[in-house]
Amino acid sequence: MNYAKGDIVIIPVPFTDNKGYKLRPAVVISNNAVHQTGDIMIVQITSKLKHDKLNIFITNDDVTEELPVKSYIRVHKIFVLEQRLIKGKVSSLKLAKYDELIQKINQIIE
Repeated sequence: MNYAKGDIVIIPVPFTDNKGYKLRPAVVISNNAVHQTGDIMIVQITSKLKHDKLNIFITNDDVTEELPVKSYIRVHKIFVLEQRLIKGKVSSLKLAKYDELIQKINQIIE
């Protein structure tokens, strides 16, 4: 499957004992140049609010398909993984929220 910037996908996140994994959501931030390598860049989504100013709250108005729980993008939790590990797409961020995410990432790396 082809993924686009802003897609919300489900990825396996290993347990700390490496004896299994949980499926977790993440936002795609990479473009086709990265995707052509077989990799994909993602940013973690969580339902747990951290009080460190590194969250972006996602409402159902921010996505194309509703998310099952209150969710936050953890802007500093950026990962690269092989596309084949993605279990599926569940939604996409709307353009305004995606732009907010990219601006926040830019702020923390400037």
